[in-house]
Amino acid sequence: MTQQVSSEQEEKQQHISQSPPEQDAQFPRVSIISLLVIISLLLLLFAGLSLRNLPQAIIAPGTAGVPQTGQAAPGNGDQDDMGPLQTPGKTVTTPLQVPAGYDIVYEQQNNLYVVPSTGGTPQEITTPGYIYSRSVPPILMPSGRLLYSGDGLWVTNIFNGTPQQIATLPAGQVITSLALSRDGTTIAWSTEPVNGKGTITIYAGPLHASAPVYQHSASDCPCFRVFSFLNVAGQKGDTTLLLTDDRGDHETAQYGLWLFDITSAPGTGPRELLGDDTPRSPLALSPDNNLLFSNYMGVVPAPSSGAPTDIAGLSYANSLSMTTIDGREPLRNNGEHVILPRQHGLSNIADYHWVTTPTFSPDGHTLAYVEFSSDAEAPFTRHSALYTVQVSGTGQHLHVGRRQLLATTSAHFVELGAWLNSRILTFYADGSLYALDVNSGEVATIIQTGAYSQVVAIAQQSAIQPLQSSGTPTPTPTK
Repeated sequence: MTQQVSSEQEEKQQHISQSPPEQDAQFPRVSIISLLVIISLLLLLFAGLSLRNLPQAIIAPGTAGVPQTGQAAPGNGDQDDMGPLQTPGKTVTTPLQVPAGYDIVYEQQNNLYVVPSTGGTPQEITTPGYIYSRSVPPILMPSGRLLYSGDGLWVTNIFNGTPQQIATLPAGQVITSLALSRDGTTIAWSTEPVNGKGTITIYAGPLHASAPVYQHSASDCPCFRVFSFLNVAGQKGDTTLLLTDDRGDHETAQYGLWLFDITSAPGTGPRELLGDDTPRSPLALSPDNNLLFSNYMGVVPAPSSGAPTDIAGLSYANSLSMTTIDGREPLRNNGEHVILPRQHGLSNIADYHWVTTPTFSPDGHTLAYVEFSSDAEAPFTRHSALYTVQVSGTGQHLHVGRRQLLATTSAHFVELGAWLNSRILTFYADGSLYALDVNSGEVATIIQTGAYSQVVAIAQQSAIQPLQSSGTPTPTPTK
């Protein structure tokens, strides 16, 4: 069989080699002419396509897809509103229909803006004296007015209001914390000397008449700042403060926990609940006095792009636990509910997980946070995911569920913002602000800011009241 096939191939080769010379000459000429015609047609077609796409090809590198500051987002039903999240088990996500009637207050490049929850053109809020600080974000009052800090304390209506200064700042001091009681009638705040030499002061009292309630030397830490008001059962009004130690750091660092009654007799100092000699650091407090804290904080390299410059020195939680503060006894280890165990002794820093922007829903039943890891080498890219934890009860009846993966993301830098309600949460990711339904995983783009932005408050339009003048601000005394 092999010989037969070989013979047939040899006969074909001999037949081809014996073809008349004239035919060999004519065949290449016809083939070359046809080939040239085909090539010419292809060149003409390619040139036409190149001219058609020329305007797109000459766009400067790196500008494609980068929105301009304040660019309005598409409608909530647009397929582009899917955002940067990927929900486990879902290949197609229905865009979230964000409820109307809310306004989002956000900070960007040392200015405050407000934009409707359904998207639109942002409006800059008039905020004289405002100084950006991650440790002292503006607070939305129950009346819908905005309380912010800088060269003192100010209150303004976010829409066409006249800003009013309610407290002045002594020379050489910086505001390190600010808290507001739940009914909006009492404030508490702290100041430290800029150069670290002088007096640390805790102020508290009515909105327009806060006064020093505790002072100590900045050279004698714990260096107190206000963490939150505590809702004490059977106590009328909010008079109990939770204080933390920033160890002389004017940024967001906070360690340990102390209890302080602003109505206590002069000379009465804060009472320790959680010493700062342990690594436990308070992170967030729910409306039911359930405290979220970490057993370990660490510094993570800042990513080279897509993140604000001031995060380089921030500390992040490496673990999460929860307990209830009753205002009577120090916090004990046996009352802890561990959500995320601490990692330690790993050979590669890229294997560590870190937590940023943990936040409780307004009803306190949902905890949400971003968990990320960082590459060990530049550009220190972060890989993030969003988690939720269901919480019920308080004290001995506190129940903390297992953490649930809500979504992963392809964004380089992600932070959670304020809640619209107990179901919808805002977040920032790579130059845009989004709304996220923590139950369904649906996402909607609110606005494309084009630069880092931080959601600081959600205002319900029906609650906004006109600003009433209360005279000149009360000067804050120095000692």
